[in-house]
Amino acid sequence: MTLRSSVTATVEADRVVFEYVVENVGNDPAELTFRSAQTADFAVLEDGEEVWRASEGQMFAQMIQNETIDAGDGETFPGEWDDPSPGDYTVVATLNTTDDDAEARADFSV
Repeated sequence: MTLRSSVTATVEADRVVFEYVVENVGNDPAELTFRSAQTADFAVLEDGEEVWRASEGQMFAQMIQNETIDAGDGETFPGEWDDPSPGDYTVVATLNTTDDDAEARADFSV
């Protein structure tokens, strides 16, 4: 399984919108097995310290779910951070899979 991932952060008036894209750049389908109903997570770091996490305080159904990403295809996972304080940040996006966890990072400013 050969996955490539990227994340973007779009700053809006009262929130930051994240888009996490995971692409299968291999020649075979990629079988992803998710640990729960949570498929992806976003953490925001300021000076290396976590200041926000999308999954914090959330509950997710405890179920195994599978998804296939065909060769050359991708999957997009959205997220958003409401009411961020001004500053310079890094978003870290991760898959919640039992296998090869993909991760992507991007810097942004509010």
